[in-house]
Amino acid sequence: MKRADFIQLYLEEKGVNRYLTKPYPACLILFQANPKPRLFESPLKLFVLQSVFGSLSWGFFMWLIIWKFEEFSAYYLYAIVFFGVFTAAILAVNVARAQKKV
Repeated sequence: MKRADFIQLYLEEKGVNRYLTKPYPACLILFQANPKPRLFESPLKLFVLQSVFGSLSWGFFMWLIIWKFEEFSAYYLYAIVFFGVFTAAILAVNVARAQKKV
């Protein structure tokens, strides 16, 4: 059993959400030598990363699906930023709560 797998199992036994036991971002785990679970990351760092990546991914998918066929508006930018900041705030709060619990 790998060290990362052992850490994930241990944290899940402690009652930590499975989502927080995976590294951030989970898709880049192949490029990291020793990935850390989200629980051990700084909530502020995760907030910044998620707000940037969340905004970019939301904007890209909405451009692909809807905005490509409509006229662009400033409200779309507001929606992109709101989505990124909102999801980042949820992630940061969940990590901060879990860090206090463990």
